[in-house]
Amino acid sequence: MKTAVSVAAIAAVVVAPQLACGQGISPSVASVRMQNAPERMRVLWIAAHPDDEDTQLIAWLARGRRVETAYMSLTRGDGGQNLIGNELGEALGVIRTEELLAARRIDGAHQYFGREYDFGFSKTADETRLHWPQDSVLRDVITVMRAFRPHIVITTFSGTPRDGHGHHQVSAIVARQAYDLAADTTRFPVSTFGRPWTPLKYYRLARFSPQDRTIAINVGEYDPNLGLSYQEIAADSRSQHKSQGEGTLRRKGVVWDYLTREDSRVPAPPAKEEKSIFAGLDTTRLLVQDGRVTPPERPPAIALEAVADRQALAVGDTAKVAMTLFNRGRVPISIATDGVAGTAIPPDSSYSWTQAIVGTEITQPWWLAEPRNGDLFTPRITGLSEDERERRSWAHVRVGAGQGTRLDVAAPIVYHYVDRVRGDVQRPLIVAPGISVALDQAITMVRANVPSDQVIKATIRSAFNNPTPVTVTVVLPRGLSSDSLTRTVVMTPGSTRTLAFRVKGTLPRGAYQIRATASAKGRSYQSGYIPIEYPHINPERIYRPSMLAVNAVDVVLPQKLNVAYIPGVGDNVAPILPQLGVPLTVVDPDDIPQTDLTRFTAIVIGPRAYQASQTLQDNNDYLLAYVRNGGRLVVQYGQGEMQRPGIMPYPITLQQRAERVTDENAPVTFTDPASPLLNFPNRITQDDFKGWVQERATYMPSTFDSHYRTMLAMNDPGEQPNRAAILAAPYGRGIYIYVPLALFRQLPAGIPGGARIFANLLGGNTIR
Repeated sequence: MKTAVSVAAIAAVVVAPQLACGQGISPSVASVRMQNAPERMRVLWIAAHPDDEDTQLIAWLARGRRVETAYMSLTRGDGGQNLIGNELGEALGVIRTEELLAARRIDGAHQYFGREYDFGFSKTADETRLHWPQDSVLRDVITVMRAFRPHIVITTFSGTPRDGHGHHQVSAIVARQAYDLAADTTRFPVSTFGRPWTPLKYYRLARFSPQDRTIAINVGEYDPNLGLSYQEIAADSRSQHKSQGEGTLRRKGVVWDYLTREDSRVPAPPAKEEKSIFAGLDTTRLLVQDGRVTPPERPPAIALEAVADRQALAVGDTAKVAMTLFNRGRVPISIATDGVAGTAIPPDSSYSWTQAIVGTEITQPWWLAEPRNGDLFTPRITGLSEDERERRSWAHVRVGAGQGTRLDVAAPIVYHYVDRVRGDVQRPLIVAPGISVALDQAITMVRANVPSDQVIKATIRSAFNNPTPVTVTVVLPRGLSSDSLTRTVVMTPGSTRTLAFRVKGTLPRGAYQIRATASAKGRSYQSGYIPIEYPHINPERIYRPSMLAVNAVDVVLPQKLNVAYIPGVGDNVAPILPQLGVPLTVVDPDDIPQTDLTRFTAIVIGPRAYQASQTLQDNNDYLLAYVRNGGRLVVQYGQGEMQRPGIMPYPITLQQRAERVTDENAPVTFTDPASPLLNFPNRITQDDFKGWVQERATYMPSTFDSHYRTMLAMNDPGEQPNRAAILAAPYGRGIYIYVPLALFRQLPAGIPGGARIFANLLGGNTIR
């Protein structure tokens, strides 16, 4: 995140990360600049995604041995799934970035990222290199390595096919290359990549291959100064990855973790005889401390509060920040910051002053400020850690604490208020356009040449500090009309309003746009932000143009549809179906027993819904009975839970690494061209598989019961065809359809073929 304001700030400080804090807002922190202090040992961990790091070893290093530790994730995890909301793609990457920062605040490490966009599962390093030029990835890692200057480098993966994911392989390959080349100033000149550096030792995590380990580390050591073991700290850190369902148990007692030494540039015992990863390194010069024995150095008890007079500051406007420095210690302190320098603060007292700040640049994820270049984010890597980048937007004060001690005290600038239910609430100050206008969707689909009737919502937000009239104008393509094209509202300071435009009409097949413009104070605004807010992370926002892409597609619906939809994980399919004219009722798993299912012509289960909801599993008998009595159940893909008895009517098996087709352009063979699912009410052709995004199919069964009928086969290059993209079986008097085909990605992306195939799954009295 970046909040650009003009603030009286000092040089960047090195801040000791804090243990868990509420609402994702770090408390004020202080760092002591000491003369002739020994250099801290530094360890850099490198892998591919958020949650690829070993938080147990990171906590042991950072908390247990006071080693300056950092994790570099090449990606922000944009291509994964989301167990806590509907955000996918870049929005999910924002969530996972903040989850990593929350994890680092607990385990004590720094966080770096590469520029690589997570484009989804990749089976080989060669495929990954088609998306991420290896030289570009290497440049990113060299930049971070020279900036952080690690003595030890650790990777999670081996760089071989056994890693199971092309991203994993590339992360390890490039990590080793950077370890070997970080001192090469010919290939990587100082002017671009910073001063050369030579890491001294290289390790690989051996948790996945303990037979290869050269050293075992007890990460279950108890730290009496922290009141927890390092595994317990790591469990809390790991559990911040809530979007990926990575909740982890705290475990007491001995817990072993393993590393394999792959290289050493210093004299050290043979790898198998090594007793410490620091063996061979000069620990008289490089500081390593046993956290169980040596209490952590604590700066004098000083706290800073920086409270803004509003939550959102318009670009160009000025806000007031109430600054208060608290001396909670036992000795007097003095402020050395310009403007209030020389002010003395006795123990158990405070000093307050007001500071004006000007909003200069919009607060947004900095890597999204410019469009991506393929599968690389555009802004270059500077070697600045993500946590340090975040702290640069904080308020900073220089403090003298006696005996020549100088401290840098910093705190985030927040809007602070009390909520009668939640209690104390602190929201980071954001800089925003004076007016933002965001449409509730980015893409919609309608049936071509069929009358449509939709409500389009425009959310208006004001960052101005006075009442402001705002006129919103909507521009529609020919063929559509609205109940009004222009509306004017008066926005109070910091307010949010939602305007609903009812849009009707008919469009021929093709792609169109609906645009909204907000006008206020002589300016026009054509973008808005989508807030991303969860209790465990700092709130964020993603900006996008106030434009709605409309795809008019040739799709025929079965007659007399009445569909129930039980949402799944990261599921954006349900909102698309009514746009296509499908009568839809969203049903919560808790409500299944008391819902009259017989009134529905089809019931659709969202992706990974069974994994996310034990209640759905418990109530599955109602759904299977619905099928036996003549209903139609369409189940989008799941994972291992689909193999449990009683979930599906007939068994399937998935390999430990489930089969999938990751090439979105992979050829598709019609193995049963006469199947009703390929012919009614839409005749599916090869054209329906054009323009797909990210993948063809995921978590495909490797074997399935003979009751299931198939009609499609597909595979990635060099692999055998898999026929399980759609499995359909008669069950009692009804029809059960299981769909690993990645329609959950195609419908939200507005892919016509995805809509036509989905329509066929909803209707018809037979599958053959």
